[in-house]
Amino acid sequence: MTVFLESLRLAFSSLRANPLRAFLTILGIVIGVAAVVALTSIGGGSTRAVENRFNAFGTDTITVQTSRFSSNATPITQSDLKAIQQTPGVKTTVYTVDTNVNVTYGLTTAFASVTGTFPKYKAINHLTIKAGTFFTPFDVDHALPVAVLGSTTADDLGLSPLRAIGQIINVGGVRFQVVGVLASQGGLSFGSVDSAILVPLTSIEGRLVGFHPDISEVRVQAQPSSVNTFETAVETTLREHHGLSSSDQNDFQITNASSISSAVSSSSKTLTRMMAAIAAISLIVGGIGVANVMLVTVRERTREIGVRRAVGATRRDIVVQFLVDAVVISLIGGAIGLALGFVAAYAGGSALSVTPVFSWTAVVLAIVVAIAVGVLAGIGPAAQASSVEPTNALRYE
Repeated sequence: MTVFLESLRLAFSSLRANPLRAFLTILGIVIGVAAVVALTSIGGGSTRAVENRFNAFGTDTITVQTSRFSSNATPITQSDLKAIQQTPGVKTTVYTVDTNVNVTYGLTTAFASVTGTFPKYKAINHLTIKAGTFFTPFDVDHALPVAVLGSTTADDLGLSPLRAIGQIINVGGVRFQVVGVLASQGGLSFGSVDSAILVPLTSIEGRLVGFHPDISEVRVQAQPSSVNTFETAVETTLREHHGLSSSDQNDFQITNASSISSAVSSSSKTLTRMMAAIAAISLIVGGIGVANVMLVTVRERTREIGVRRAVGATRRDIVVQFLVDAVVISLIGGAIGLALGFVAAYAGGSALSVTPVFSWTAVVLAIVVAIAVGVLAGIGPAAQASSVEPTNALRYE
């Protein structure tokens, strides 16, 4: 213990004697640890954000659409809708009819997707109203031209949520009164309504679309007891309803937010690991710097080594002295890098609108690797120092 404490004292004395060299040596370790902590934290935050965004659509819902990949795809019909509604495990359904048009407010024109649907679309898709209200069954029954704007659409038209309520907009040549504005829902390919306008389906039939138009998509919600089985049940129902044999490809497409979330999260985690591995390369570079400085230190302190050996220090004592030097440098660099990593994670997360998620496994691993780098970088110089003969060392200039 006495040898270790003395080696520790000598290590800090060496750092104070050459502050610039110590700083440059430590810098490589600092950058490596900080990069690993920051990148894994931001990557973890991005993964969490993606999972939360998909899960906001509910693990108990699926979307049924006409297949985009089948050569024999046919539109989803009212007959298909009834078959889905009668499928065991299905709680409720709501369908939409979509069309794209130019929307004008005053002198401002934007291109938007118009979604004709029903009031329960809001509940199934977990939509949040920022201002105003959603349209009602009365509006659907009387084909009233009322509209709910997505957050991006409202911005594109230059309307703040509160100011938008009650305004008249021109949707493809048809005048609609805005009754609500949605909070931002996030961009998902099959569910984003940020760039859409939601209206009663009856208000666009015969105006923006034909009467009895093809269904664009059906949102299906499961009974609580059938969450794990209803997707397969709906697929089986539609295959039977379409007369498909076991070898035929589906002529429809079922999208499950949970499965997409898992795939995207897996890809995001893989990318985060790759970035962390690349960042860890700088730890290796830092280790090379530590080894280089330790070799220089051995040369500078050759006479000191000779004196210590002459007064009774063993080879083991010399090895411990130089290993402690290397580990102290790495630990200081690791601690500073850890602090900078946390700061960089919050700064980067703020810039990317991501809340960092710190992986304590990654933090501990970064520190352990920093120590390991110090040990590996110090072994060679320490062995070289311990092999110096006292008589030769005392004569060294």
